[in-house]
Amino acid sequence: MNMQHRAQQRPQPFQTRHVHRVVLRHTAIAAVLGTSAAFAQDAGSVAATATATAIDKAVANTGQLQEVVITAQKRVQSAQKTPLVISVVSGEEIAAKGQNSVDAVLRNVPGVEVQGLAQGAQVFIRGVGSSVDPSFADPAVALMVDGAYLGRTESLVGGTYDIDRVEVLSGPQGTLYGRNATGGVINILTANPVLKERSGFVRGQVGDFGLRRGEGMVNLPITDELALRFAGFREKRDGYLDDGAMDADSRGARLKLLYRPNTDWSVVAKVESFREKGKGANTVPVPGSAGNLTFPPTIFASNFDPTIVGGAPFTGGAPIWRFPNGWTTASSSPWANDSTHVPGYIKRSADSVSLQLEADLGFATLTVLPAYTKEENTISSNFLFGTLQSPYRVVTVPNTYRSLETRLASPASSPTKWLLGAYYLGIGGGFGDAQTSGDFSYTQQYLPSRTVAVFGQATQPVTDKFRITAGLRYSHDRQGQEYSIVNEGTGFAFSQAERTSGPSSQYKAGVEYDVAKNAMAYAHIATGFKQGGLSPTIPAISYDPEKLKTYEAGLKSRFLNNMLQVNASVFSYTYNDYQVTYLQVLELGNTGATLNFPTVTNTSTPGRNRGAELGVDWKLTRDDRVKAAFTYLNAKYGQASLPNNPFFNQGAFELEGRVMQNSPKWTATLGYEHVFDVNGAEITAGINTKLSTGYYVSAEQYIPGAYQAGFSRTDLSVRYISPDEKWSVGLAVKNLEDKAQTTYVFPAYRRFVTAPRTLALNAEMRF
Repeated sequence: MNMQHRAQQRPQPFQTRHVHRVVLRHTAIAAVLGTSAAFAQDAGSVAATATATAIDKAVANTGQLQEVVITAQKRVQSAQKTPLVISVVSGEEIAAKGQNSVDAVLRNVPGVEVQGLAQGAQVFIRGVGSSVDPSFADPAVALMVDGAYLGRTESLVGGTYDIDRVEVLSGPQGTLYGRNATGGVINILTANPVLKERSGFVRGQVGDFGLRRGEGMVNLPITDELALRFAGFREKRDGYLDDGAMDADSRGARLKLLYRPNTDWSVVAKVESFREKGKGANTVPVPGSAGNLTFPPTIFASNFDPTIVGGAPFTGGAPIWRFPNGWTTASSSPWANDSTHVPGYIKRSADSVSLQLEADLGFATLTVLPAYTKEENTISSNFLFGTLQSPYRVVTVPNTYRSLETRLASPASSPTKWLLGAYYLGIGGGFGDAQTSGDFSYTQQYLPSRTVAVFGQATQPVTDKFRITAGLRYSHDRQGQEYSIVNEGTGFAFSQAERTSGPSSQYKAGVEYDVAKNAMAYAHIATGFKQGGLSPTIPAISYDPEKLKTYEAGLKSRFLNNMLQVNASVFSYTYNDYQVTYLQVLELGNTGATLNFPTVTNTSTPGRNRGAELGVDWKLTRDDRVKAAFTYLNAKYGQASLPNNPFFNQGAFELEGRVMQNSPKWTATLGYEHVFDVNGAEITAGINTKLSTGYYVSAEQYIPGAYQAGFSRTDLSVRYISPDEKWSVGLAVKNLEDKAQTTYVFPAYRRFVTAPRTLALNAEMRF
């Protein structure tokens, strides 16, 4: 390939190189796809991929910004023609930067904060999220994998391999998605098989903390109508805490089969398996614990006899301080742990099967998507008290997800874009726990839950420049729990089961206006809903559903002959019955014994979240590109009074008017990439920095360490691609500053932190 021709074909920085991650020239979209930019109906449409591939091969790269094709609104369209804020990360960018988990991908997405959990991670978008344990409350941000919902947050730290792209949508999307959520949607789209193509790749990665990772894919044409794609990965890494925790030992495999006998219908079948084990997560000390660990606190009083004189842990009925010097570590490193908090272990398995049928019925496109996932998680942890906690806490969480989504969507040629859908989700298994307090023990099990919903949305052109959108959703949700109490000394036993259920409805209304050839203004109002439930207390305490109303207006535009893209939006959210979690001491039924229970309550007055976002993408030259995104948030709680925390005895804590957790006032992501030509090969070098002002990581803002101060976090990458594009090698550096950020804080001066600086060498060979 000569240099001149190669310069015309070079993929742009921040973009993808291969036709399955479709990148389209902006001017070609209007000509080939029409003003709606919609040429297929479904998020996983293989017909859409084939159409886009043909266009991609026909369009040469002229050095302008490319247009990414997305499927966020259940039809394939230009991101610049989608009237909502959406961030897209390509599979190739994920691989090149060594982002081996979904939470690693999300940490640099504008407006997104990721909260660490024992069971994975929770996502906050524009300050909307949930710190409630996902075992007994829905996440505020819905995670969709190839169109199927996964409610377990462990999936966010699972492996990323053979990914087509990740789409992050802000705000409620219930009129287009079967599973509703208040904060937004994360779409993970894995690569589909390709007909009539024999291809594959192998990737290897080595790095700090003994990182060893391998990934591979092979695409095989069986017949002209049938193709198979197999992908898998294996990863091992030592923990980045000095006790060995925060390690990785995982593997996964995925088999996809595509059958497309003609252009009218197709079927994609998927079977996937994932396994993980290791020490898992662990907390580290918050500075300042010396002299403040007055154990045993109130919640353990019933575990000991206060009349004992001269015996630990009491002397003359007074508690003895067990750790007067606090949690002592071997060094001042934020990744150093004390000897009391030995790591636990995790063991996780996830298996799923799904089928996606698409059929062109003439008047509409039919999509049918049944899916089944079974997950089992075993977690052994002692995050708070270390060796004080007895027995060693072991939680086994089995879950099954059965879902069926059916949609009818308007033909691509229809001027009115409409979609009607029906959805069923059944979740079996659930949260299981067992704890002991003196002679008393209790167990809990969450009962199967169910969601049934119908939804629809339509966009109608009024003129050739002005369009209106309306959408409705109705759903019915049900969940429950059962629990038992046993007094081993007296033989007393008690059990009870409780359920909550109820209907809900949401809507969306919006307008779009093409103010210029490459500029679209939009505005909409939408509502969201997150179901209520039962706190894991004995007896159960119910909490109400969470409701959210959003107002948003924005502009998507291109300037300078498609060399500069500027997108901006302003938004205002109003919350009702926002769900807040906290710890409190409660009596264990009517037994007289007390335990420390996580409890969920609702805010009784509306909370508000107002903000603005600005995104700039500037192609300075053919080889230089700058990307920047800025987010402003002003998020405040409504009225809620958190009761006295037994660890601090701070009294009632009023939330009203306080800044919501994981809501920094200002954040910015800044990136720059340059492409060098070296004898027909390419070297791409890039830098990306996230800047953030300080914020709280918990609603319990009085807890020491709950405030994360402002920070910067910088990633570097460099990648060499051979002249024949058959192989590449790259180096990725994450967290150049080598600073830890707190992602969640617990009582007893404990917290989760992000990883230190890491380096990883990546290599890829294609065939």
